[in-house]
Amino acid sequence: QQIRCESSGINAEYGGNALEGSWQLVPGGLRRVSKGRSGIWGVNKHHHIFVLSANGQSWQRVPGALVHIASGSEVWGVNSNQDIFVRRQNQWKHIPGKLTNIDVSNSGEVWGVNAGGNIYRRQGNGWQLIDGKAVQVSVGESGVWVVNKNDDIYYRVGTFGGRGAGNGWKHIPGKLIWVSSGNGIVVGVNRGHRIYYRKGVSPQRPEGTGWE
Repeated sequence: QQIRCESSGINAEYGGNALEGSWQLVPGGLRRVSKGRSGIWGVNKHHHIFVLSANGQSWQRVPGALVHIASGSEVWGVNSNQDIFVRRQNQWKHIPGKLTNIDVSNSGEVWGVNAGGNIYRRQGNGWQLIDGKAVQVSVGESGVWVVNKNDDIYYRVGTFGGRGAGNGWKHIPGKLIWVSSGNGIVVGVNRGHRIYYRKGVSPQRPEGTGWE
């Protein structure tokens, strides 16, 4: 449960995206961590919630208990009872519904997955059911990506740029247990804990060209 960050960032210019630099150990121990416009947030094995300080060297504990957290235009999370919360005015606001996994983009798109593998997108004050099945979802500038219970990877056609419900799933070769959509880059982890990034992600070819 050590925390590491990519010290030199990501070079994600369209057509030439690549991971650069090396990993730097950050003090603390977390099971989930998320970086977005609202900062870097995480939860530990005790379901305690933390936000990284401005100096990047210490964690401030935030009241509440979550098992999964996502940072984007706002901070969203789910607890061990699959209840959904969003951080507003320094308080956790309960949102109707049940999810096991949730993500929010910097543009405010919120997607989630429930215990039955159903996929949902936040629409107004409710949830829009999206076709397909998944165990984990990520929404970001490179669109919506999911993995299912068989570690299969899918990209949601028509979501590049991080907006909209899209119109169907495109299967992506490979096997991952976790995937993350960022600015011009998609990163994933497999069951062997190896980290991969998707080459060639661009508006012209949002699904990219291969894993490296």
